[in-house]
Amino acid sequence: MRDDDSLTLRTIHDVRELESMRGIWERWPGSRDSDLDFFWSMVRSRGSNCRPHVIVLSRNARPDAILIGLCERRKLRFRLGSFTICQPEVNVLELVYGGLRGNAQVENCAVLVREIIRSLEAGVADLALWKQLEVQSPMYECVLKLPTFALRDHSGWLHDHWWLRNFPKGRQAFLLSLGRNQRSKLQRKYKKVLDRFAGEVQIRSFRSVADLEPAIADMETIASKTAKRRVFGDGFFNTPQIRDQMTVASERGWLKIYILYLDRTPAAFWMGTLYDGCLQGDHTGYDPVWSEFSPGIFLFLSMLEDLREEDIKTIDFGYGNIQLRQCFGDMRRVESRAQIYAPTARGIQLNLLRTVTCRTTNFAKTLVRWAHRLEPARKALRNQLARQHYKYWPTLPDRARGLKGRQLD
Repeated sequence: MRDDDSLTLRTIHDVRELESMRGIWERWPGSRDSDLDFFWSMVRSRGSNCRPHVIVLSRNARPDAILIGLCERRKLRFRLGSFTICQPEVNVLELVYGGLRGNAQVENCAVLVREIIRSLEAGVADLALWKQLEVQSPMYECVLKLPTFALRDHSGWLHDHWWLRNFPKGRQAFLLSLGRNQRSKLQRKYKKVLDRFAGEVQIRSFRSVADLEPAIADMETIASKTAKRRVFGDGFFNTPQIRDQMTVASERGWLKIYILYLDRTPAAFWMGTLYDGCLQGDHTGYDPVWSEFSPGIFLFLSMLEDLREEDIKTIDFGYGNIQLRQCFGDMRRVESRAQIYAPTARGIQLNLLRTVTCRTTNFAKTLVRWAHRLEPARKALRNQLARQHYKYWPTLPDRARGLKGRQLD
């Protein structure tokens, strides 16, 4: 279709057409998830209910940008905090992380988002979904502003995405880049593991396709015990989709898996890929039984030493404020999960449900944070009142002087 005299749009659903775009696709930089081979592995592993949805924007008959997505029927989980309240089955048009390749100027983003809206109007899906979208990007601005009020995202769900900008050449180089207190704390944690498990500390690296089966088995053993799995239902899962993506990453030489064993028992793991100079962490976890030894931190410090000769420029820790990311990340970017809903009763219902659950969860988290902040003030007030009470101690009746021995809060 044609938006004006110079811009044209084409949507590709066929695999052979995608392959014909390989030269242009690979010429434009992007994320690992938007790499053609990795993207195709995502589509293939999700079965017959999934198909590509790639929009090609051409300017003056020459491709200028592509927006990479897939259409899939799946269960969409709605949660209040850690509680799942429902999981309706819906048609989702998901735009992959880093899925805009080519010219990302505002005009192109606006044209592409309007095309997504037209696709939803045509019944392609119940909603379009970006799981991680930088809030400072032109695409995010268009996603929030171009749909009508009833169809745009009102959830206000933001999270932090952490990076380490300059990859250190080894563990010591990294430690020397830190402040004195933090460096001392990490060195003590590292030494504590070596002292406690002398001779029983092992770290194994898994990279080849032949390594996948033992690595997956040990990762699943650890992941099944994590709070992320048990409470939130998130994290690493031994699924055909994950296996297929791991196989593709291994075949391309991207896959990096490290597992820490303490007393010959799987204790912690780190799984990710090295793509275009960026070491991207996908899944991490540790067995809570070893939590006093900070096994995830010990494993990461050991990884730095093993990877010192690799061509790595940055580390992508992913999103969330967990300990590993806050300890080692030095660059934060705010991202958001964003949706556009179809102009149907179903779409509006999904938007209302998403808005209510997210806003309620955010409000509850705010109350919890304020409760923690108010506690020191309440404690200080109680102490101040007690001090004023004891100031008049000599005038109190004898029977009240027993209060003098009471300990202040």
